[in-house]
Amino acid sequence: MNARFMPSLGRFWVACSLLVCAVSHAASPEWESPPISHKDVQPYFDARALYALVLPPPPEPGSATDRDDIAALQARQQASAERREQARADSQWLYDRFAPALGVTALRRDGHPAIVQLLNRSLKQVGGPAFAAKAAHPRARPYQRMQAIYVCGNPDPDGTRRTSYPSGHAAYGWTVALVLARVMPERAPALLTRATEYADSRLVCGMHFPSDIEAARQLATAVVTQLDSHADFQRDIERARAELASPR
Repeated sequence: MNARFMPSLGRFWVACSLLVCAVSHAASPEWESPPISHKDVQPYFDARALYALVLPPPPEPGSATDRDDIAALQARQQASAERREQARADSQWLYDRFAPALGVTALRRDGHPAIVQLLNRSLKQVGGPAFAAKAAHPRARPYQRMQAIYVCGNPDPDGTRRTSYPSGHAAYGWTVALVLARVMPERAPALLTRATEYADSRLVCGMHFPSDIEAARQLATAVVTQLDSHADFQRDIERARAELASPR
């Protein structure tokens, strides 16, 4: 995570328990269930500069693209109560939300340690450029710009300091789907469909604009494409495949 956010985040995590943080809808989803700290997870390599090669700046406020963003967001705000509940759950959790698309009951370290390690390192990989982009492009979130907007639960605890572009949740979701599709290609259609839904949940939740989640998709795709040529990533892919193939 970008160093700009660390002081406020450090005070926040000291001040609340993991349960309270989950209920409060912290800015990032809990990767694992039960939640644990991932501060010691290392990316495969430093990819923070990648965002500048991949992403354009966000739309200027009042531009045609920005107006299209607002109109599309307002349309998704009319989602059903069932879809809002799905979006709320998506905002809180990550790996287990993709487990059915992979064809397993849960994605947890006690059952799939190799997959969890692979995903943890991959998410650290995309988190670097995603939060670097947020620091470079301080775009206000929808609920900071618009009145009478539905938000899943409470806004970010430090929402006035966080930025909307790109969507961190969507970047994580697309990374999970793209990595797992490499582990089990036959499940790729279901995984990518789930990633699309997971990203769309950020519109339903009133946390991002469509261009934020599209930027997240582009960034995740670029990150995982880079990882394809990394030997350690390929080694972890093979370990994850073997884990899924082993009888349980």
